[in-house]
Amino acid sequence: MLNLKAFLYIVVTYEWKECGSEAMNQRAKVQLVLESRIDGRKEVHRYKGEWFRKEKSIYIRYAEGEGNQALLRYTPGELSLKRSGGVSSEQLFVPGQSRVGSYTTPQAAFQLETTTTSLVVKRDAGETAELPGSLPFDLEWRYKLKVGGQIAGNFHICLHIQEES
Repeated sequence: MLNLKAFLYIVVTYEWKECGSEAMNQRAKVQLVLESRIDGRKEVHRYKGEWFRKEKSIYIRYAEGEGNQALLRYTPGELSLKRSGGVSSEQLFVPGQSRVGSYTTPQAAFQLETTTTSLVVKRDAGETAELPGSLPFDLEWRYKLKVGGQIAGNFHICLHIQEES
């Protein structure tokens, strides 16, 4: 007869081996190219960071410079952006909805409001994906931003994520 302790060991070991190999492939050092268009004006920034997948979300963590860190979390239909360091901010992007966030520096604090019109994940050849399990892919979103109740602009962001070479 199998005792409870041995049974739990077998189950936990089996689950760990089944999930462990997948989890090992679900993390990578990445190169990011962030292309932003603000009312037609284009800016491009390059970062190095880390991509990882946890359950039904993907995360992208990177340093923006001057001690600021950014963490993106994508779950199908929702994208959140949190910054910490000299600047602290939170923004949430949900297609077809307006969401309230914040932006805080040592000098001032503002309420942010995003009205998101689109949020898509694109794989190679432009095909869309719900939740990418591998690299490379693009996250692309469009939104209108209000800062302190005043319209700040219309944004189109494309973030290209690929494994660091």
